[in-house]
Amino acid sequence: MLWSQPTGGPMEVTSPAFIPNPRPPRLRHSALELSRVFLEMGTSAALAPLLKTLPRGDGHTIMTIPGFMGADGSTSRLRKFLNGRGYNAIPWGLGRNASEVRSQNIDDFLAHRSQMEETIAARVEQEFIASGRKLTLIGWSLGGLYAVALAHRYPQWIRQVITLGTPYGDPRGTALYSVMGRLYDNDIDELALARWVQHTYRSGKLRVPVLALYSESDGIVGAGIAKCQGDPRYVTNVAVLASHVGFPFNPLVFAVVANHLVEPHERWAICRSRHLGSLVSVQPSY
Repeated sequence: MLWSQPTGGPMEVTSPAFIPNPRPPRLRHSALELSRVFLEMGTSAALAPLLKTLPRGDGHTIMTIPGFMGADGSTSRLRKFLNGRGYNAIPWGLGRNASEVRSQNIDDFLAHRSQMEETIAARVEQEFIASGRKLTLIGWSLGGLYAVALAHRYPQWIRQVITLGTPYGDPRGTALYSVMGRLYDNDIDELALARWVQHTYRSGKLRVPVLALYSESDGIVGAGIAKCQGDPRYVTNVAVLASHVGFPFNPLVFAVVANHLVEPHERWAICRSRHLGSLVSVQPSY
């Protein structure tokens, strides 16, 4: 197996700790984001033979949710890979993520986020009714926040959630905050930042497995805010070698995702693989 699931652990986290003002990504990682994406895309051909030997899927539906300002084209390569492995990978079909937001503060953006989550939920319900099977949600960055929030609210429709470079913690731990913060004239509102973080975990206990992939060298989302908090029986955080923009193009990410989509007894021992083990690290949950 890729990892073992503990049989017990600490009490489930229902109100995650808010750690104010963590460090944003290192400048050199941010500066190298775009160049690293092309390198990651280029390694796909080299790893193609290895990817073809990954466990085959069972045909269930997987919905991909793009990151901030991303559209379905940004996740098309991931869907093509998943369809090739035997899944029914579909786009979210809702245009460019958050392109219409005209917020004056964090709470305005949070209201938009809540509305978007309900719109996605309606789509998920439709797909569940059509197929009769629960869906997997794969969310990139902001899309991962939507997905985990929905997992808390609608476990009857969702089989599992996988997030890619998602900023779970204080938004100031992202490289974008200094830019987006200029849109707001008001002073920093610590309580509003805490509400933003806690929103992901509200509305019910988590009973859906969550795999959170993050990167220590992510140039957009700092590693300090990139781990999902929750009961370790359901939440697994895994560090992979990837850029932020490269997550939905990175063949290493593809391998870890495909390995996690199958039943535990069918998974590769990727962390002990001589090919990939040094590039993947399972981290403790909270």
